[in-house]
Amino acid sequence: MTTVLVLVGAGLLLLVLVVVAGHRILRTGGPSSSGMADGLGSFIDVFDPARARADQDLKSHQNQGTVIPNPEDDDPPVVVDLVKKVARIRLR
Repeated sequence: MTTVLVLVGAGLLLLVLVVVAGHRILRTGGPSSSGMADGLGSFIDVFDPARARADQDLKSHQNQGTVIPNPEDDDPPVVVDLVKKVARIRLR
């Protein structure tokens, strides 16, 4: 009988500690809860894989760079004559 009371008491104490810790985590505005969103972020892929692929595609477009760099003012101008098959670089 006493072991049952000890187990019930320990279970209630553990439940109270979990509730208090959860309440403190939810009440703080810090980054402590952001790990859960990252951990379960790919869980939605199971239910809506097309949306997940579209989101990944949009993220890849944000990281995309230019294929050819933009010309700058200090680049020497290049003149290409396709008829004579000559390229001339004008030096300053």
